[in-house]
Amino acid sequence: MAQIRGVMVIALLVAGSVHAQDGTLTPEQLFERVAPSVWTVQTSDARNQPLSLGSAVVIAPGTLVTNCHVLRKAHSVSVGHENVSYGATLDAPDPERDLCILKVRNFKAPAVQIGDPAALKTGARVYAVGSPRGLEQTISDGLLSGVRRSDDGGFTALQVTVPISPGSSGGGLFDTHGRLVGITTFQLKEGQNLNFALPATWIAQVPERAKALLAAQSSKDKPEAAPTHATSAPSGRVFAYRLTDRITQRAQEVTYQVDRIDGERVVFNGGARVESTNGEVLSQTGAIGGEADLAMPPGGWFRPGSQVGASWKLAYLTQVGSPMKMDLQARVAGEEKLSLAGQEFNTLRIEFEGYTDRNLALRGMGMGRYHATAWYAPELARLVRFEVKSRGGTSTGQYVMEESLELTAIR
Repeated sequence: MAQIRGVMVIALLVAGSVHAQDGTLTPEQLFERVAPSVWTVQTSDARNQPLSLGSAVVIAPGTLVTNCHVLRKAHSVSVGHENVSYGATLDAPDPERDLCILKVRNFKAPAVQIGDPAALKTGARVYAVGSPRGLEQTISDGLLSGVRRSDDGGFTALQVTVPISPGSSGGGLFDTHGRLVGITTFQLKEGQNLNFALPATWIAQVPERAKALLAAQSSKDKPEAAPTHATSAPSGRVFAYRLTDRITQRAQEVTYQVDRIDGERVVFNGGARVESTNGEVLSQTGAIGGEADLAMPPGGWFRPGSQVGASWKLAYLTQVGSPMKMDLQARVAGEEKLSLAGQEFNTLRIEFEGYTDRNLALRGMGMGRYHATAWYAPELARLVRFEVKSRGGTSTGQYVMEESLELTAIR
C-alpha cells in the first residue's frame, strides 16, 4: 500500500510539473493575474449624471482599450477599480471596428499580455473578466464556439459561450495562459448563448486606423462647394446655448463649435457631433445639451421638409447607458417668431407628446408622461429652443424633469 501511495505522489508531482511547464493557469491563478488590468468605465452627461457602464483593459502604461459604443454621447469618462477612479480621455477611435483607446494620466495599473486568437482552436476554453451590470471584477468561463470571418477570410468576431451582459462591453477575453485574445462586445438576444468578442490583434491597428479616418475626413473638405446655410460658416463658428434645470434654476452654457465642413456634413466639437447642412443629426457621441441630446430621436427633433400641420410617430430606444424607450407623437404646430441671441428668427414649433420609460431594467417602473417643444429655425438649419417636461416612476422611484435649452449667442 505504501508503494502505491508513493507512486501516486510521484504521479501528482509529475502532473504539477507538466502543468507549470505548459503555462496553463487555473481560474484562480488567471483571475489573480489579469484582474488588476481590467477596469470599469463610467460615462456621464453634461450635468454629470451617469450615462453608461462598461469595461476596459489596460494594454500599455496609461492606456486602455474599450468599445466605442460604451462612450456614445459621453461628456466625460472615468475608469474605476476597487474604489479608485481616474478621469480618462479618448485618444484614438476606430468606430468601424468598435474599438477606442483611452488615455489616463498618472495611471500605474499593469498591462495585459496580448495573445493571438488565430492560435485558438474551436472548443478552446476562454475566460471573460469585466463588469457586467456594473458588478466589478466578474470572471466567467466558456468555450470558443466559433470564429466568424469575412468573405476574404479575415476575422470579424470570436463567438463564445462565455456570458456577456450590459457592462461587459470592452472587457477582456483571455485564454488559459492569461493572454488577452479578445474584447467582449455584444450578445445576440434573439439566440441562446450567442456572445461575441473582437479579436485582440485589432488593438494594435487602432491608432493608425484612427489617423487614417481623420485624414480621410479632412481630405473631403470643400469649403467652396458648401451650401449657404448659416451652419456652413467658416470653421470656428460657435452656437452658444443656455441649459437650464427649471426645478433647481441651475443654468450652464453649452457650445457647439463648427470644426469643418465635409461637403454636406458639418462637424462639431472635435467630431462629437455631425449634422447635415439641413440640420439633421447624423451622429453624436457627446450629450452636452441635456435632454435635448440625451433623448434625441434618430436624426434629430426636426424632420427636414416638414410643414405646418405635418405629424409623425416616433418609437425608438436611445443608446445612452441603460436605453430609454421613447414613444412620442410629433406635430408641427405652427410658425413663431423668436428673439434670441440678439436676432429675430422665424421658427417652426414642433410639439411632442407621449411616454418615456427611463429605466427599462425596472420593467415599467420608470414609465412617465413626456411633453417637449422644439423650435427650429430654417435659416440656421438648427434648433434654437427646446423645452421638456416629464414626470413618472412609482412611489419607490419617482422622477420629475423640467428643462430648457435656448440659443444665447452666435460667435
